[in-house]
Amino acid sequence: MRHSDYRGLEKNAHAFDEEYEGLSARSVDEHNYSYPFSPNSSGEFMTDTSNKQEHSLLAFVAPKSKNKKKNKDTSTVNKVVEEPSNFDDKIPQTRGRDAARPYSDFQFEMEPEDDLRKPPNQATTNRSSHLDTLPARIATLKISERIDRSVSPQKQSRSTLDSPSITPRQGVSPVAASRRTETTTPSVTSTLKRRPLAADRTNTLDDYKLRLEGRDLLNLVVVGHVDAGKSTLMGHLLVKLKVVDDRAMHKNKSEAARLGKESFSYAFVLDESEEERQRGVTMDIAQAQFKTDTKLVNVLDAPGHKDFIPNMINGAAQADVAILVVDSRRGEFETGFEFGGQTREHALLVRSLGVSQLICAVNKMDAIDWSQERFEEIVKKLSTFLKSSGYKESDIVFVPVSGWTGENLITPTKSPLSWYTKEANTPDTLTNGIIRGKTLIDLIDRLKPPERPIAKPFRLCITDVFRATGVGAGTVSIAGRIDCGGIEVNDRVLLRPSNDLVTIKTIQIENANVPSAFAGDSIILHMQGVDPTHLFVGNVVCDPEYPIPCATRIQARIIIFNITTPILPGTPVVFHFKSIQEQGKIISLVEELDRVTGELKRQRPRLLTKNSSGVVEIALHRQICCELYSNVKELGRFMLRQSGLTMAAGIITKIIE
Repeated sequence: MRHSDYRGLEKNAHAFDEEYEGLSARSVDEHNYSYPFSPNSSGEFMTDTSNKQEHSLLAFVAPKSKNKKKNKDTSTVNKVVEEPSNFDDKIPQTRGRDAARPYSDFQFEMEPEDDLRKPPNQATTNRSSHLDTLPARIATLKISERIDRSVSPQKQSRSTLDSPSITPRQGVSPVAASRRTETTTPSVTSTLKRRPLAADRTNTLDDYKLRLEGRDLLNLVVVGHVDAGKSTLMGHLLVKLKVVDDRAMHKNKSEAARLGKESFSYAFVLDESEEERQRGVTMDIAQAQFKTDTKLVNVLDAPGHKDFIPNMINGAAQADVAILVVDSRRGEFETGFEFGGQTREHALLVRSLGVSQLICAVNKMDAIDWSQERFEEIVKKLSTFLKSSGYKESDIVFVPVSGWTGENLITPTKSPLSWYTKEANTPDTLTNGIIRGKTLIDLIDRLKPPERPIAKPFRLCITDVFRATGVGAGTVSIAGRIDCGGIEVNDRVLLRPSNDLVTIKTIQIENANVPSAFAGDSIILHMQGVDPTHLFVGNVVCDPEYPIPCATRIQARIIIFNITTPILPGTPVVFHFKSIQEQGKIISLVEELDRVTGELKRQRPRLLTKNSSGVVEIALHRQICCELYSNVKELGRFMLRQSGLTMAAGIITKIIE
């Protein structure tokens, strides 16, 4: 509805006061709105909030009647704010919105076709409440703050759909953040303590198990120092597993020869962008999928260069297990393992982000003639460091490989690895981190998948936003990994923090349409009914019955790494959470804890030094969607970095505001 339609009504609001006293206000447009006119606030409409349950967050996502027809002619969305009431007791309460209606409405950004829809055979009734029950605060709908957004995606203008904000971005733009002023309420922060009122998904779970073909789903991230051979190793593994056909591999070899990088032909399997191939460095997360005897593995190839640590954190946050690739050549291993090297930092990062099982692939063994002495030297150094970083000895395993020649990837290599070959009729035992005779694919098949929080409310953090072709007009696509819960086609979900209620049109996994997806799946969602200007990398799609909290100030428990400058109140930090990086600062030091036992050492410490632990309060420049670590572990972990170095890792223990 155009704003000009309201002007005549706004100017004559006082004149209508006597005419409509004791009666519901007439409709202000063709959608049968029943808002009363306010004699004391020009240009505003008033709604009665005496029924607090009616205007709660749960009322916002309450199920709507299915037998009502949607009206797609309007493009205005109402925004509700609260103001103090200045009305006297002479104003009859019967002019407010009917509290006894059997239908529900939205409080936050109400859509016209969903607001005040009455059954056709039911007449409007007037309320007869007493005057003294008028609440002290009322909610007003300000026309001046309306957001002109199309309800029907098919009727959106081309300029809106072609907005540059559809492209993948890091964080939330300042423009969009200014629209989001809602704060976390106690009812929101405690949502995960209750089981969602979801429909019976027995058949859906059966389809999910059928899709996995009896295998366990595993998300595997590959990390390590730059030029350790990560992309070449995983590319050659995919070629040997027939995931990449001969035609594609021939094309990669021709492209590598044209660029003068013949040794990068296997790396081009995962490094697909022109810039990555020109520079010979992985810059963003590359994904692939393969199957073993008992696992369905999603591979995430993370960049190793220190300039792309934020992308590496994004990939590690989606992983269940990890492969740490190290260069076995003398001097190269030491460069990555020394202070400031990415071998050490990546191992700390993946452990801080919840990865507990680690395969250490000692790569480029062909360059050192498969030396047993050098292999055992690397195993000894890495084992000592990894155990001090929080890994269990039983969760670390080492394997000698060659990504370029492909030896010991799928089939055992006996001639150069006679010292690694297992004797016949001997059990597979882990001795000093080594299981003799096992190939890389055998060790991947041996990994244990984590427990999936399928029973919790749906949560998906957006890692990419784009426009796909062939999915219909007005459809916007997002990518991400489901952190908890499940989703089906045609489900209604809530986009936070913009509070848009959208419909899932299709779900894709590895370019194949599926009817449903659950926790652990990396998926692409094609959605309808969403304003593209509200979609950003880092936003969260969630269950409308149980929306995820948004916060700008949190309390967290952190573990500080080997830093050179102590942490003081007011220290600026870069807050790395899932796929976003947000500017913030540590505003106060609450407690200092013992790093090993977690016991309290002192209250309100003056500073926190290296290799210590404590509880701090962090203020963020813009709000993020997060959960308490005790509710959802995947959405409760974060990293703190400063000046290109990782300072600390932490978990969210309290959402303050």
